[in-house]
Amino acid sequence: MAEHISEPHPLPRGHQRRIRRERTNTVLGIFGAGCVTAGLLILAFALFQFFGTSLITRGHQTVLHDQFSKRLSRAHITPSARTLGPARSVPATAQAAIGQPVAEISIPKINIHFTVLQGTGDTQLEAGPGHYRGTPLPGQLGNAAIAGHRTTWLRPFWNLNELSPGDQIFITTTQGYFRYTVTSQIIVAPTDVAVLDPSTNATLTLSTCNPRFSASQRLIVKAVLSASWLPSDTAPVTSTSMPSAAIQPARQFTSAGSWVPALVWGSLTAAIAWAAWWLRRRLHRRWIYLAALPLFVVALFLFFLAVSPLLPASI
Repeated sequence: MAEHISEPHPLPRGHQRRIRRERTNTVLGIFGAGCVTAGLLILAFALFQFFGTSLITRGHQTVLHDQFSKRLSRAHITPSARTLGPARSVPATAQAAIGQPVAEISIPKINIHFTVLQGTGDTQLEAGPGHYRGTPLPGQLGNAAIAGHRTTWLRPFWNLNELSPGDQIFITTTQGYFRYTVTSQIIVAPTDVAVLDPSTNATLTLSTCNPRFSASQRLIVKAVLSASWLPSDTAPVTSTSMPSAAIQPARQFTSAGSWVPALVWGSLTAAIAWAAWWLRRRLHRRWIYLAALPLFVVALFLFFLAVSPLLPASI
C-alpha cells in the first residue's frame, strides 16, 4: 500500500514581504535606539563640559586659594586696603614648581578673581589660569604671561574680549600688589608665539582661545605695569636683570591627553550598561537598572574626564 505523503501547505500571501518588513523594522529600531543613545551621551557630555568641569575647577580653586593665602600671610601681604604708588618692579625669583599657586588675578570690569598656578598644561589649566613657565611673575621686569580656558573649566577668561585700553588688572604675588593697565587686544594664530617674547619693561600678557567654542585663534590682551604696592613700601625695589632664560616658556596650551584612559573607561561604561541590560532581560527585575545606575554614572563621569584632554583647548 502506497504511503500517503501530504503536500506542504502553501505560505500565506505576503509572508516573505512580512518577514522582510519585520527585519527592516528590527534594523531601524536598533538604529533608532543607537541614535537616541548617542544623542543622550552627547547631551550628557555637554552638561559635563559646562557644569561638571566648573565644579572640579571650583574645588581646585578653593584649595589653591587657601594655600596661597598662607604664603601671602608669611610674606606680610595682607588683604587690607593698599595705597598704590608709582609702578615699581621687583627682583626676579626662582621658578615655582608646576601646579603651585603663584598669584591672584582680579579684573573688576569682567568680574574675574582667580588664583593663578604655575604651568599651562592640561592638568594646570583645569585648575585655573596658568602662568607660563619661563616668563617672569607679574611685578617683575619682562613679559609675564598667563593663559586660561574660555568656555569650560569655570571659564576664567570667558569675557576677556570685553577688555579695552585703559581697563585695570590687579595681581597679587608674594612680592607685592600690582596694577596693570590694558594697552591693546589682538587676535593671533595659535602658532604665533611672538606675543610671549621678552620685553624690557614690566608687561602682562593674557591668552585664551578665540572665538568661543573654537581653538582656531588666540585672543591676546596686553597690559603694562602702572602702579605697585610693596610690603616694605619704602624705597622702590627694582631689578635690572631679566628672568632666567634657562627655562623656555611653554608656548601654547595644547592637548597632551592619551587615548588609553578614555578607551578603558569607555569600555567599562559600555560593559556596565550591557551587563545591566542582560541581567534585566534574564531575571526580569527592573531594580537591576537602579542598582547599576550609580556605577554607570561614575564610570561615565571618569570617561568624560579622560576624553576632555583629547579635545581642543577651548572646548
